[in-house]
Amino acid sequence: MPPSQRLAFVDLETSGLSPRADRITEIGVITVDDDAIEEWTTLVNPGTRIAERSRRFNGITPAAVADAPRFADIASALAARLAGRLFIAHNARFDCGFLRAGFERVGIEFQPPVVCSLMLSRKLYPALAGHDLDTLMQRHGLYAEVRHRALPDARLVWQFWQLMRAGHPPAQLAAVIATLLAGPVLPPHLDPSLIDRLPEAPGVYVLHGEDNTVLHVGKASNLKLHLINYFRLDRMSGKALVMSHRITNITWRMTRGAIGTHLQFTALAGALAPARHQRTARAVCSWRLLPARYPCVELVELAGRCGDGEAYGIYASERKARNALLRLATRAHLCHALLGIRAPATDACTGCELNGMSACGAKRARLAHFTKAVVALRALRVAPWPYDGPVGIRERADLHIVDDWRYVGTAQSEHEIHQVLETRRAEFDEDTFAFLARTLARLPRKRIVHLSHHLATHAGPDPVIAQD
Repeated sequence: MPPSQRLAFVDLETSGLSPRADRITEIGVITVDDDAIEEWTTLVNPGTRIAERSRRFNGITPAAVADAPRFADIASALAARLAGRLFIAHNARFDCGFLRAGFERVGIEFQPPVVCSLMLSRKLYPALAGHDLDTLMQRHGLYAEVRHRALPDARLVWQFWQLMRAGHPPAQLAAVIATLLAGPVLPPHLDPSLIDRLPEAPGVYVLHGEDNTVLHVGKASNLKLHLINYFRLDRMSGKALVMSHRITNITWRMTRGAIGTHLQFTALAGALAPARHQRTARAVCSWRLLPARYPCVELVELAGRCGDGEAYGIYASERKARNALLRLATRAHLCHALLGIRAPATDACTGCELNGMSACGAKRARLAHFTKAVVALRALRVAPWPYDGPVGIRERADLHIVDDWRYVGTAQSEHEIHQVLETRRAEFDEDTFAFLARTLARLPRKRIVHLSHHLATHAGPDPVIAQD
């Protein structure tokens, strides 16, 4: 590292843990230019509540920041102070994330080169059990008059930096810093060896927080490259900004290709991701056309087989289904009474009004209205399952088994096929349906294996899993 490197040691205190929802309450900066050292600090009025946990952690109360400047008042001067400097912080992902969010709100771009002193400690002192600032203070004899305040903590990082420079050859330190600058900035509780162990293969991954809670389920064509980029600060999305510092573990499953990745992702997300699980736990519903009844449609769940071709539209709730039907009736001028629409009195039935009818749903025009409804609903028709039972989709050594637009599982041997077929069939999932409807239509016939015979016997007469 060149001796003339312009440095900025930064620490923040905040009103909470989310860079999007919470705000900065204190900033401490130490700038270093060769031997010139300058300290700067200020409290910041967050303009929002300060979480009780944060108050207990750093002692900064609403009263303490009541007369402090807002971040917008100091943003330009702070950006100028940090411009052109190597940004150094302990758990830099957290501090840099909050500053990026703050600068973004006032229209200032902030993309500094970043080094996390916690990751630097892991590289230079791998035998040390912990790398938080309290552990480094005890291990290296560092001093702070108070902890969990911005400027004292920034001073700790500056002390640690000087200690590293004194204890390691310049070439070694420069090489380690160059490696960190080229790679991702990891959350403090994440084992860095996980990134090294990630395969360069397609698959699905799960980001875990404390107590193994699921924070995010994702998919990638290259797991290693995708997650390295996920943790790069210069590519950090708003969602990653909020969540990344909470990540403590990563688990993953490799797949053989894009089809397996999508199917496994959908299945895993439905089983593990809380928000998605709650959504899919509710019955997905559709409209069914009943020509002999009046009204001529009824709402049904897509929990059973949907392969008879009588389902129209896929909806996550009854409310969404009824709203969609009302929009269709308005756009196509359909009779409300025929469709059983209970619209507000202010919403006139345009289907009957256009025909000069005084009574919505008059018997003399029902056949004409029914014909119009059939034509309008055709665009929403859920395609029938085109096979007489389950089929397998070949993808290299994998056979992805699907039945009635549902993903059942993946087999890698003849014996596993029967085991998968005995698995309880998944609930109908609209994403899986849409993916299979696209995929099955364009696959060559040789990659689709009919498996009806496996329902009655443990193995078919011919092997069905083979390399592409």
